[in-house]
Amino acid sequence: MALDGIMMRALCNELREALVGGRVEKVNQPERDEIVLNIHNKTGFRLLMSADPSHARVHITSSAKENPAVAPNFCMLLRKHLVASRITDVSQPGLERVLIIRFECRTELYDTVYKQLIIEVMGRYSNIIFTDGNGIIADAVKPVDFTTSSKRQILPGLRYELPPSQDKILLTQGFSPDFSSEKRGDKYLTETFLGFSPLLSRELVFRATGETDTPMNGFSQQEREKLINLLEGLYGASENGSRTPSLIFDGDKPLEYYCLPITQYGEGKDSHPETLSAAMDRFFAEKSAQEHSRRLGSDTHKLLTTHKERLCRKLEAQRAELADCEKSNIYRLYGDMIIAEMYRIGKGMDSAVLTDYTADPPEQKTVPLDARLTPSANAQRYYKMYKKAQTAIKILNKQIPEGEKELVYLDSVFDELSRAGTADDLRQIRAELAASGYVKAPAAAKGRKAPKKERFVPFTVVSPDGFTVMIGKNNVQNDEITTSIADKHDIWFHVKDYPGSHVVVVTDGRKPPDSTLDFAAHLAADNSGADSGAKVAVDYTEIRNVRKPGGSRPGMVIYDNYRTAYVVGKKNQF
Repeated sequence: MALDGIMMRALCNELREALVGGRVEKVNQPERDEIVLNIHNKTGFRLLMSADPSHARVHITSSAKENPAVAPNFCMLLRKHLVASRITDVSQPGLERVLIIRFECRTELYDTVYKQLIIEVMGRYSNIIFTDGNGIIADAVKPVDFTTSSKRQILPGLRYELPPSQDKILLTQGFSPDFSSEKRGDKYLTETFLGFSPLLSRELVFRATGETDTPMNGFSQQEREKLINLLEGLYGASENGSRTPSLIFDGDKPLEYYCLPITQYGEGKDSHPETLSAAMDRFFAEKSAQEHSRRLGSDTHKLLTTHKERLCRKLEAQRAELADCEKSNIYRLYGDMIIAEMYRIGKGMDSAVLTDYTADPPEQKTVPLDARLTPSANAQRYYKMYKKAQTAIKILNKQIPEGEKELVYLDSVFDELSRAGTADDLRQIRAELAASGYVKAPAAAKGRKAPKKERFVPFTVVSPDGFTVMIGKNNVQNDEITTSIADKHDIWFHVKDYPGSHVVVVTDGRKPPDSTLDFAAHLAADNSGADSGAKVAVDYTEIRNVRKPGGSRPGMVIYDNYRTAYVVGKKNQF
């Protein structure tokens, strides 16, 4: 993890400079394992402490979360003791991933006492512990008893002890690494020095050799000297508290953050925020947003899958029922045969051999009977069965096409989901499903006005010939572009027989050249459910030939007077 002992030392120095002397104004616990202190020290700070196993950290944050209506007990304890207290020190024991914040508090009798918040950043063992000035535990976000750990308990009344020491050494000036080892250099450094993360070790080896996986015995003499100089420079930086915040992104994906420049990922991928807290705040905000998008996308995919499977089962049952109902003419025939030869049927018979006069030539058939009923009642029973089947046929002939249309619509939403690249895209898809009744729309807060509908701005690109091309990223956007924004003389494109984006070339009264039409056809193929690399048929026509049937689902249109282009999809999605 990036928040190693070296990073914690730099962060400790930064927080000490910002917070010491500050007064605690508020204490909140927005999450089960997260504490936020509002601190005033010439200016306001919001200090976030998290014991989340995946995102354990401590830093100043600019973001605010909604707090629960009822504060948890740990939060109430901190409010009782820390509100109006002053921060007197921020320290780190050795190079442990532990930060200790010391507070000067006043009792009800105005006596001065000291309290401590201890933040342990250790993955799934992370914790936030509240103690008195002598280290006696008052409570913790995650109490640890004998059933959880036999080596180290964290319970009220016990004395706080640091986590068990690791079998590693502190980085000192003049230390000479073992260059005879066959281990990879980064692994050797991580296993040897306390406070070294794999990221830092890889960076040191990369700066020394130009590679991240060089073994210790593979260092040249010059590279050995360079690594020793780097270690001494790192020791000096950690001792004097110098820091250069670094934030690494791969596109929009957050990769790493650290207190030193990171060069191993290449040029153009790092930025340097003003503070370590700013780097961490942005890193975790982006990471949380992406994880939220993944969860939202996963939840939406699961929801769609459930609806589609249920609909497929329903359609299969309806088609089977329709097939049975279409055999219902035999019921009417049985009824007619009973009426025609009722005199041949005796009381209590469970079947009768009667003549079918509709056959050419007439033939004998065995007609099943209900022995409890009279011949007339048996005939009426078959007529009722026939009438019921005919009614079912009418209903099923209406329901099955509706179900098939719904199946097409769900496939179109699956296609949207596969191409959703941002949290906004996912929210729009979720809103579309809510409007279509697949999910429950969030209820507006009582007494609060519903938010105004945002003005839709279509996603556009420009063709090589200078024509604006609009692309719908979901069914609602497709409807907006096609039915509201586009002019009747604009050119509309959509892949044939597959779900996909509506693509519209804005003509502005001009005739677009074939190269622009080909460009738009490729966009329609690429932003669709058609197979990549396959030859795809794309229909295109003027907007005036495209219509939306009344009551149809989002994105569904009909069109005529069209032409078809055949292109090879390359999946240039937007």
